[in-house]
Amino acid sequence: MNCSCGKPLRRERYKMHPSDCVLDISNIFHSTSVLVESSCFGKSEPTAILRDVSARVHGGEVLAILGSKGSGKRALLDVIAGRAGGKTRGRVTLNGSLLTPELFRRHGGYVAHRCHLLPSLTVRQTLTYATWLANLSNRDARVRQTLADLALSQVANRPVSDLTRPEYRRLMLGVQLAKDPTILLLDEPTWDTDPLNTYLIVSMLWSYVTRRGSIVVLTMETPRSDVLPFVSRVALLCLGAVVYSGPTRSMLDYFTYIGFPCPELENPLMYYLCLSTVDRRSRDRFLESNQQISVLVEKFKIEGVLYMKDTPEDPMSVKESPLGMAHKGLGRGIKPGCFSTLIALYMRGMATTFALNKSGLGHFAARILILPFSIALLSILYSNSSLYQSRIFLQTGGLVFNVLTLFYLAGIATTALLFPSFRARYYQEKREGLYGGAMFFTAYTLLSLPLSLTSTLITIGILVPILDLDLSAWAHTSGTLWASYVAAEQVTIAFLMVIERPMTGAITVLYITLISLIIASGAMRSLRNLPEWLAALSTALPTRYASLALNQLAIERPATQNLAYDENTVCPGIKELCRYPDGRTYLIERFTSEGENLSRVLNVNLNLLVSLAFCLGLVILNSVLYLLPLPARVKAKFRE
Repeated sequence: MNCSCGKPLRRERYKMHPSDCVLDISNIFHSTSVLVESSCFGKSEPTAILRDVSARVHGGEVLAILGSKGSGKRALLDVIAGRAGGKTRGRVTLNGSLLTPELFRRHGGYVAHRCHLLPSLTVRQTLTYATWLANLSNRDARVRQTLADLALSQVANRPVSDLTRPEYRRLMLGVQLAKDPTILLLDEPTWDTDPLNTYLIVSMLWSYVTRRGSIVVLTMETPRSDVLPFVSRVALLCLGAVVYSGPTRSMLDYFTYIGFPCPELENPLMYYLCLSTVDRRSRDRFLESNQQISVLVEKFKIEGVLYMKDTPEDPMSVKESPLGMAHKGLGRGIKPGCFSTLIALYMRGMATTFALNKSGLGHFAARILILPFSIALLSILYSNSSLYQSRIFLQTGGLVFNVLTLFYLAGIATTALLFPSFRARYYQEKREGLYGGAMFFTAYTLLSLPLSLTSTLITIGILVPILDLDLSAWAHTSGTLWASYVAAEQVTIAFLMVIERPMTGAITVLYITLISLIIASGAMRSLRNLPEWLAALSTALPTRYASLALNQLAIERPATQNLAYDENTVCPGIKELCRYPDGRTYLIERFTSEGENLSRVLNVNLNLLVSLAFCLGLVILNSVLYLLPLPARVKAKFRE
């Protein structure tokens, strides 16, 4: 999209009219609630983050927001993007229209301090799906241009997991640059890069804005002198207040005018940044530096207004435009479509799972191979079981319990391993307005269900010789175990909505699952001998119905009728030993209570349907959960 602010932009025209786009930040006050640690009830108090911050930047310019840690740099970016929580006063306009969150999502890009990209995708695929999710045209051309602009063409087919740190950082920029945003915000884009790559990144951004006429606003904590030629404007912040805001070329004149000239051979950016930083090494230095900064802030309010307003364009009238309408000089921008977004998310998930690299093979192994491999190892223990009453019922019941447990464990482990990377990308793309929680969950579920079913069918094939399953029993067993796997997966997904650490979420779900298996599976203790309240509780647990169906399929078969007790004792003979003339008798004693309707309890079809119903109910529950807004404190866990 060779346009800026919705209009074609030629380099000649830009040189004549650099102010086609204007970002105007006027008198921004921002405060947020901070938890008071000494409060027993977690009381929060409002804290001022930004105090009367103003700045201006034009199309084709780079604005650097400088300040030490805690100066409010990131808060200012969040205010511009409409992401800041708390109370905000002031005005941010783009091209004369109030910059609403919706307007920024359509025409802006935001590169966070940290960005989580899917590791098994290649560089080219990452950029392609970024443009696809934004529902943009000419995706191939955009990707090629972005690869060339950021010197990534040589690694275009390399997986993200194999990139060096500078290459990864440039790819983070590329995900946004490929969308050709009118305004691009970057939070510490050179934070973890060496001097050479710092220079490359800033020079690439400068080259981009001068060709496209876009606006770049970036934050820097330790600016180097070699990036000075690429920074058109500077905003120096200290404790949320402005020490200087205006053209870089005027910064030296301003500070010299107010009595703070920059020494020769000093980096002006770093020198004035240090000048506007609170010295906390001692109480006296703290008071002295704090007083000096207060003087600098007051001087800029009086003397610095003319420097900040240094602009060639005519003043524009500010008006609030309805969302979705054309804004002054702005085109359609990014407006994702539902069906296109769903297809893009699904195809990206497939590419992630079947990528031919280490990360992709790990995804494939977790999705398809972990279950068959685990069951194959387990089947070795039961491959030589003998058809005697003394062993077959306990061995078969133990096999069923272990298989059911392994399916639950596999569902939990696979989700804990694979879901967090998709979750991290979702939370970042959701803030960009590309899609919502329901879309993300639908795409992930559509990807996961057929793969887990494929893995289940392969796994049950390993058990066929041991349990002597016919085609109907194979289908029933597959359905029951697949429902158990999906149930474990969905419960884990629900917990990972609010638990940041995958291991913590997995252990939490594992404890719940093991308790459920111990109570309701009938393997540890027969359901007949459960206390009344536990028996009632077990009816609400999916493990009860899955265990009933599997045990009936495995034990109630012709091979278990009229079995001898052991090699030396033939039944019927000794009443105390020959307790079970057939498998059904064992099932009745182990899994039913006195007076229960046996045809309802020992009903494979009914128990399979109940297991599938639990599975479907959890899918619907997660669909609803991902539609609900999360508390700000929970969402903040996943942003950085």
